[in-house]
Amino acid sequence: MIYGLSWFRCHDKSLKFTIFGMLLLTIIHTYLSISFVEFNSKVFGFFHIMTIVVLILMFLSIVFKGIVPVAISCLGLVLLYGSIVIPSIAIDSMGPIYYKASMGNLNFDSISRGSHGFFLLGISMIVFSIIVAYKPSILYIKNRPIPAEDLWTEYPKWDEKMQFAGTRMESLIRIPLLLSDAEKYLLWRYEFILVIIYDTVYQVPIYSCIPESSIILREPKSHKIIGYSKYGYFA
Repeated sequence: MIYGLSWFRCHDKSLKFTIFGMLLLTIIHTYLSISFVEFNSKVFGFFHIMTIVVLILMFLSIVFKGIVPVAISCLGLVLLYGSIVIPSIAIDSMGPIYYKASMGNLNFDSISRGSHGFFLLGISMIVFSIIVAYKPSILYIKNRPIPAEDLWTEYPKWDEKMQFAGTRMESLIRIPLLLSDAEKYLLWRYEFILVIIYDTVYQVPIYSCIPESSIILREPKSHKIIGYSKYGYFA
C-alpha cells in the first residue's frame, strides 16, 4: 500500500485531474440523462461546453504516453461525449421510428439504457488507457516469461582490481588458460561468462584475470561454458 501511494504521488497531477474529470463527467451525465434537457437550451449549452473542455484536458494528460493508450483513450472519450449528448438530442425523436421497413419505439428507457451503456464503456476505456500508460505491469500475467537480460542480474560482476578483505591471496590467471583450445576459439562470441570464485558465481569479462582456484561454470550435460553472447542471445 505504501508503494502504491508513493507511485500515485509521482503521477498525481495528471492522474488526479483525470479522476476529477471522470467524476465531473459522471455528474453531468447523470443530470442530463435524468432531466433530458433540451438540446437548444442554455443549460445544455453550458454542460456541452464544459464536457468538451474536460474531455480535451483529459486527452492532453495522456497524449504523450504512447500510441496505444492514446488510441484507447480516444475511443473512450468519444463514447463519453456520446453518452452525454445523445439523451438531449434523442429527446426530439421519441416515439415510433421506421427504418428499412421495420418499426420500433424510441422511449425514455431505451435512450437512458443506451446512454448509460456508452458512459460505462467510455469510463472503462479511459481506466484501461490509464493502466496501459502509467502501470502496464498490472496487465502482465503471473507466469510471464522473464526477459533474458534479467536472468543475469542475480550474478554480481567481477572486478579483478578488487579483492575481498580477509580472503586468502592467490595468483591470478587469465580466463583463456582455464579453457580448452576449442573453447578459446569460441570465446570471442561472449560478452561475459559465469565463473565460481570463492563459492560465488560472478559475471566475468572474457579476458579478465581470476584466482587460480576459480571454476568455470558449465552446462551439466554438454559441459559447455555458460555466458552471455555479444549479439543478444545465449551462447
